[in-house]
Amino acid sequence: MVRVALAVVALLPCALAFTAGPATRLPMQLRAAPASTRASGLVMQQQRESGEANSQYKARLAASIPTAMLLSQIILPMQEAAAAKGQYGLLEGKAVGLVHPLVMVSLFFFTLFTGYQGLMWRQVREIGDDLKPLNEELKALEAQQDPEAPPSPKISALKAEVDEKTAKRKELISGNYKDKHFAAASALLALGVTFSIEGGCDTYLRTGKLFPGPHLFAGAGITVLWAVAAALVPQMQKGNDTARSAHIAINTVILGLFAWQLPTGFQITMNVLNKTPWLPQLVADAASK
Repeated sequence: MVRVALAVVALLPCALAFTAGPATRLPMQLRAAPASTRASGLVMQQQRESGEANSQYKARLAASIPTAMLLSQIILPMQEAAAAKGQYGLLEGKAVGLVHPLVMVSLFFFTLFTGYQGLMWRQVREIGDDLKPLNEELKALEAQQDPEAPPSPKISALKAEVDEKTAKRKELISGNYKDKHFAAASALLALGVTFSIEGGCDTYLRTGKLFPGPHLFAGAGITVLWAVAAALVPQMQKGNDTARSAHIAINTVILGLFAWQLPTGFQITMNVLNKTPWLPQLVADAASK
């Protein structure tokens, strides 16, 4: 099955080349070029031919969008090319550039939701810890109480407190916060690490460089802290309160860094919206002329 899939992928460019109409053919200088030069030709359809009318260029570009999306977004073009010159096709475009900010804003609110689930589960444990000494005290008082006498005010008050805490704990347990928190935190870790790396890659694809600064360093710090917080889970499951407190503290720092990143992330997003085209046009390398 894997061999068949690889064969289909390998033959797909050939099939597209044979079935392409005149509007989707490569520019004349590319059709006459060697095979190595034509390797990324489907992406290079975005280059305008000399003498080509503007209406013809727009029609050819529009007809090439499905092919470009398929090969630029799913099958990455294998080529030795510098970034920020249109050679990566739609990967340098506005659509891909907006993926990182949209996902990260969603993950910020998902972090709040995940933290809420964790605090609810912590409350279940804390109520359980509070009930242990209360139940022991209640048993001791009941043992001293005359069985035929009515309960003393102290026993009645203590029993009411135990019943209240027990009912609240049962209600929290029914919310299944432990499993929900674990599932949400696992998804947050996977998506957060993936799209924090994706953000740096996208910046390089669009601009040809990275921009060291508060946004980049805070994002790298958040990624590291996600890993450290996850590494504490085995000790937390063994009942280590120090690990649990450290886990909460680390995630509080993550939330603070996340919130601090929002203004700079908004500025970067506005730059993408204002300066990045939806369909980047190939820029010829001056050294090759």
